[in-house]
Amino acid sequence: MGGMGPSAKRLALPWRMRMRKLIWNGLVLGGLIVGCAHDKAKQEPVEPDVAAESPSGGDVKPIPSGPPEEEAAKPSEVLPLVVMPNPQPKDAINIEGAKVQGNVLALNVSHGGGCAEHTYTLGWDGQFQKGANGTPVANLVLIHDANGDRCKAMKFAELGFDLSPVSERLTALTGKTGGQAVLSLPGLSIPVQYDF
Repeated sequence: MGGMGPSAKRLALPWRMRMRKLIWNGLVLGGLIVGCAHDKAKQEPVEPDVAAESPSGGDVKPIPSGPPEEEAAKPSEVLPLVVMPNPQPKDAINIEGAKVQGNVLALNVSHGGGCAEHTYTLGWDGQFQKGANGTPVANLVLIHDANGDRCKAMKFAELGFDLSPVSERLTALTGKTGGQAVLSLPGLSIPVQYDF
């Protein structure tokens, strides 16, 4: 009579199987966690914790929110306006602000990224439309190439584009050395006036 009865054996067996299953799941989950922790290529970029890295804790210097110098075009670096047939936007970009400074269109833009170099082109088809008040309108397109960058950090850039092709084309059409044109861009709520 000293052994286990049939009902005790039935209760002991599922307990052992549950324990095996629990141990097996723990091993598999542990392996996945260790494997994922060592795969740097698949990890998302992480913002550093500035307060934790500061030796005094209170002397935290703010990190500039703009792009690093080598990453974005400088406002002092003027990019050309490219005349091309039917320019089309490529990757998503927000135009935060625009103004004309002499013969340069200055754009403040933002977009997602942070893992690849981005390029910017301002395209124009070389044509003018008549505005409501008769002023010529140049429909420009900002072409943003993220080069496959899927990172999600918010990036900012200050871009400058040479408007000489617009003034040269308008001078050739009207025969006047000075004039006025309206610059329209998709994503820009208010067109910008260009006096030359």
